[in-house]
Amino acid sequence: MTVENKKVQVRDLSKPVMPFTPTDLGTFTRFYPVNDKNTLKVYWALPNCKTEITTQPLSYLSHLFGHEGKNSLLSWLKKEGLAMGLSAGGSHMLDCFSNF
Repeated sequence: MTVENKKVQVRDLSKPVMPFTPTDLGTFTRFYPVNDKNTLKVYWALPNCKTEITTQPLSYLSHLFGHEGKNSLLSWLKKEGLAMGLSAGGSHMLDCFSNF
């Protein structure tokens, strides 16, 4: 039995590219929970910043959004009755993009 050659073009995997196209971005997906818990999760796909050792932008954003003290985002959300907790963090994916 012979295998048919479908002449599939394989992209160059040595040059990383962002995983999402502009049409993929800005998507809102709603899930209906089984448990009685409301959660909002927001993800940002960012250019790869793993090599940004001196500025560490993901750590900066984590501290900015995740701070729980006076005048923080969480304190305001609690005051408005919109949240009881908040977590923030980022990671690097496949050496081609970061997410937060």
